[in-house]
Amino acid sequence: MINLERRKNILDILETEGSINTNDLSVRLGVTGATIRTDLRDLAREGAIVRYHGGVRLPDKHRDEVSENYMVRSVTNIDLKKMIGKQAALLVGNGDTIFMDASSTAFHMIPYLEHTMDVTVITNGINTAIELQRYNNFKSIILIGGMLRPHSGTIEGVMSREMINRLSAEYYFVSGNGFSADAGLSGNNFFELELKRICVERSKNIVALVDSTKIGDDSASVFITPNKIDYLITDNQISDETASSIRAKKINLVIAGEDRK
Repeated sequence: MINLERRKNILDILETEGSINTNDLSVRLGVTGATIRTDLRDLAREGAIVRYHGGVRLPDKHRDEVSENYMVRSVTNIDLKKMIGKQAALLVGNGDTIFMDASSTAFHMIPYLEHTMDVTVITNGINTAIELQRYNNFKSIILIGGMLRPHSGTIEGVMSREMINRLSAEYYFVSGNGFSADAGLSGNNFFELELKRICVERSKNIVALVDSTKIGDDSASVFITPNKIDYLITDNQISDETASSIRAKKINLVIAGEDRK
C-alpha cells in the first residue's frame, strides 16, 4: 500500500471512528509502527489530524475547514482526479501559457504535461509549483505571490490580485467544492474565489475540472457561472442524466476514461 492510499485509509478510519489508538492503527493497516508514525506526523503537520498520547483523532473543525485541507484533498478520489488530469493535459499545446489553480485535481495534470514543451504555468498553489519544478520541459513556472493560507497550499491576498491582473493565459484549469448545471462552479473560501474570478477574466478558455462526486453539490458561493465554462472535464462515473443536463447548458462536457456522446 503506497503512502497516499495508506493516509487515505487513516482518514477514512478516523471519519468513521473519530479516534484510534496508534498501535491498533498499525495492526489494522499491516505496517510498522515507524511507518505509521511518519504518516501521522505528516498528517498532523498539515492539520488533517490531531495526535495525542497513544492515539490520533480528527481536528475539532467545521466540515468545510477540513475539506479545504490540502492533505485531505490530495488523498481523496485519487483515481478520478488522475483520470481528469490526464484528459485535461491534452488541451495544452507547446508554448501555451496556462493558469492552474491550487486544487488537488489540477495538481494531477502535471505528470501528463510531459508531452509539451515551453509551456508557462501560472499558479497560486504552492504544492503545484513545487511539483512542477521537478520537470524540465516548462518554459516558466510563475508562483503568484501573497499570503499563504495554513494547510491549504493556497496563496491569496491583495498582492495576488495585483499580479494576476498583469498576466493572461490560453487556459485556466480550475476546480471547486461543487458544481451544478444551473448555478455553475462554487466554493467556500471567499478570498481564494476572488482570485479565481480574476483568473477567469484573464483567460481565453475556462476548463472546469470536476470529479463526479462534486457534481450536483452547491457550496457557499458561485464563482464561475455555466455560460463562462468552455470545457467541463469529469470522470466516467457521471450518470447519463447528469451529463445531459450539463450539455443542455451548452457546456462542452468531456468525460475522461470513456468515449460517450
